[in-house]
Amino acid sequence: MTENEPHEASDDPPNRAAVSDGDVAALEAELTERGEPYARVTIVRREPPVSANVGDRAVVTADGELRGWIGGAACAQTTAISEAKAAIEDGKPRFVGIAPDPEEIDRPGLEAFPMHCHSEGVLELFIEPVNPTPDLLIVGDSPVARALTRLADELAVDVVLVDPDAGDDHAADRLVTSTDPETVVDAVGRSPLVVVASMGKYDARGVAAGVAADASYVGLVASETRSGEVIERAATLLETDPERVRAAVTNPAGVDIEAYTPAEIAVSILAEVVDARAAGAAGSPQQSPADAKTSSPADGNAETERGAAVEEASENDAAEDGASEGDTARDVASGRDAAEDETATADLATDPVCGMTADPETAPSVDHDGETYYFCCEGCADSFRAEPESYLERGEAA
Repeated sequence: MTENEPHEASDDPPNRAAVSDGDVAALEAELTERGEPYARVTIVRREPPVSANVGDRAVVTADGELRGWIGGAACAQTTAISEAKAAIEDGKPRFVGIAPDPEEIDRPGLEAFPMHCHSEGVLELFIEPVNPTPDLLIVGDSPVARALTRLADELAVDVVLVDPDAGDDHAADRLVTSTDPETVVDAVGRSPLVVVASMGKYDARGVAAGVAADASYVGLVASETRSGEVIERAATLLETDPERVRAAVTNPAGVDIEAYTPAEIAVSILAEVVDARAAGAAGSPQQSPADAKTSSPADGNAETERGAAVEEASENDAAEDGASEGDTARDVASGRDAAEDETATADLATDPVCGMTADPETAPSVDHDGETYYFCCEGCADSFRAEPESYLERGEAA
């Protein structure tokens, strides 16, 4: 039954044999596999006449469906469903008693409810919320993304990495090699935590996936200027209002601890992730970390500077990973150095969206009117797909 189904005050049980412990266990496994929260309800004490026995149990889903056996008294089931839903919402277990006279069983630690059904027996239930381990979706292969993947291993999260070029040595629990938002959404559970740190390669797709997955947190590692562009592109991918995307995104990501190196930035972001998860588990309206930051001009400048510092730190770290002086983080990510650029310029294409060069052998491409166009990143490719003629006309005018 569900919480809102009408019922008569009766203790006549349905066919108890139709519900087994195996059925309950199978449902728990199914809900866990789907990443859906539920509550486990167990009879811990009874006084006859009631049809349930100590040890009988049931599962209540987040939408109020009860499966299992805790007796046939409809009023007891209604109370169990209501309290189970509350436990799922706030993440706190409950010890509940149901009796004709609640005062007779009332004691510290137990919340007593009246038994209105004809049986007039007594039931005491332990209600345990089970909230599956959330997915932490990390999008990108930047130094910050790599630091996040390593450090998040210490948290109670399942780390899902989106990186088309990741090797077998990645530190994530699961790997998604596609940047398609729908594919990414299908790979994560309910209300994931999302950090997008691809440094422009596929940020818009990562943000779009986070919004589409109804993520409880979407942190974007980007400067203020670039974050606006990413949000616009993500809104185009989702065919939605940019304000909806902007409201879901926290930028700059991370608490302000004067972080500079990729590892320090990752620590600041994970602190914000922990805070966002705790706010969601508590069942209280979550204040976006971005909303919690003051909006005075001085603070606004500080946040802008911090966002720029994030990108600078990633580019500096990328340079240390193998770039010569003058190389950008994008050069390092594509495996080129400055000397190669001098000899390979003739083989490069020009991105019609941003004007940057793109290597046809590795760059994203779009076929349009019989021609193939190459792009520096998936974000530019997505923008071109949405409005190809506008970019081609702009190029002709230039």
